[in-house]
Amino acid sequence: MTLATIKSASRAQLYFLKRFSFHAAKWNVNTCQKHILSEDDNNNNGLILPQSNKKCVKVAFIGLPNVGKSTLVNQLSRRSICPASAKVHTTMHKADAVYIENDTQIVFMDTPGLVSMREMKKYKLSKSFRDDPLISISEADVIGIIQDVTNVYTRHKISNFVIDSLQNKREDTSLLLILNKVDKIKKKTVLLDLTRLLTNSEIYPKFDDIFMISALTGDGIDDLRNYLLDSAKVTEWKYEDYDTNQNIESIIVETVRAKLMDALPFQMPYTIKLQMEQFGYNDDGGIDSAVLLICPKQSYVRTLLKRKGEKIKFIAFQVEKNLRSAFRKSVFVRLIVKQEEKK
Repeated sequence: MTLATIKSASRAQLYFLKRFSFHAAKWNVNTCQKHILSEDDNNNNGLILPQSNKKCVKVAFIGLPNVGKSTLVNQLSRRSICPASAKVHTTMHKADAVYIENDTQIVFMDTPGLVSMREMKKYKLSKSFRDDPLISISEADVIGIIQDVTNVYTRHKISNFVIDSLQNKREDTSLLLILNKVDKIKKKTVLLDLTRLLTNSEIYPKFDDIFMISALTGDGIDDLRNYLLDSAKVTEWKYEDYDTNQNIESIIVETVRAKLMDALPFQMPYTIKLQMEQFGYNDDGGIDSAVLLICPKQSYVRTLLKRKGEKIKFIAFQVEKNLRSAFRKSVFVRLIVKQEEKK
């Protein structure tokens, strides 16, 4: 395949095939052609870097459920790749998000929140909730322990789950304390008191640095990203042609799941099964898709479709908004609601 042939192909199709689908066929191109990126890709300015100049750092964020790990990864990577919601257990498995700036690649490893065996049984969680955080910790060059400073029950202590999981980290791995959601705290003395409690205890690990951030508003994000860029070492990039290890269909389905969690009450979103019904590209290179929402009860169907489907239309709008941020292309998502058939 010649360079002229590639340039004449649809830019959108090239973008998606190269950047977001690990399951697409590999391009049969030479080294220079492999590094053709879309104009809105990460910030390496389209340069082809020699291997000797490349730097990489792998970063794992750990903490209890709903402390803001996925939202933080999205802010740091400047893409809404990791679905996030206000409910617990939105992240179901380990997912990598890649950020590139000049010669440096940061691989963010988003993981499920650390949970007890009792919670795993209660929510019928898969073993990925137990295994994936430990795998990320063992691979990471930098680990950030995230504390939700708005949770008055957990903010003043580091969970035993978190401390025990650190047994999997390498000796040379840097450890950061990240106080999240600081925009919600009116009295800043609270943050100083929390810092003293969490850094002066003999039972807690010693931190290489401390960051006070708001993953939602972006406060403190640039300082944290710059720290991580400076932490990178000369080594091979983990990903040469992709911004995530998730395929496109998985990102779409998980984004729908996250928006259901925000829109529906109680246990409803946890019991609705999701299935990709249709997936393809339109003439402009954007994505056309349809996701099937299989509800266990007729009352769930009525909730989603009442008032001429206002709720389901709003959920679809929110999903499309997030996915356009992730893919930086047009995305259309149709949500189809049906009741689960009785066996």
